[in-house]
Amino acid sequence: MGKFVITKKQSGKFQVHLKSKAGQILLSSEDYLTKISCKKAIEKLRAYAKDAGKFQKKTTIDWELYFYLKTANGHTIATSKKYATNLSREQAINRVKKIAPIASIEDQC
Repeated sequence: MGKFVITKKQSGKFQVHLKSKAGQILLSSEDYLTKISCKKAIEKLRAYAKDAGKFQKKTTIDWELYFYLKTANGHTIATSKKYATNLSREQAINRVKKIAPIASIEDQC
C-alpha cells in the first residue's frame, strides 16, 4: 500500500512523509527535533486521517489547491502538495484516508 517515511534534513531536524504505493508524496509533516516526535506524529496522522473534519482545504494566492491535517487544538500536523484541480485534491484526500491508517513505517535515517 503506502508508507510513512522518516527522513533527516540537512538542518538535523526530522520530517515524516506519507507516500503512495507509487512513491508520490501525499503529505509532509512539519519539522521535528527528534525521531520520537516523528513517530508520535505518525500515530496522530493515522488517527486523524479517519476523521474527515480534520482535513482543511485551502487555496494559495496563485490559485493552487492543497489540504492539511490539523490536530484537536488546531495545530497543522501535515500539509499536502499543491494540486491544479479540485478533483485531484479530493482524490489525494481519499488516498490519505485509505493509506494512512494502515501504512508501514520506513526509517531512512
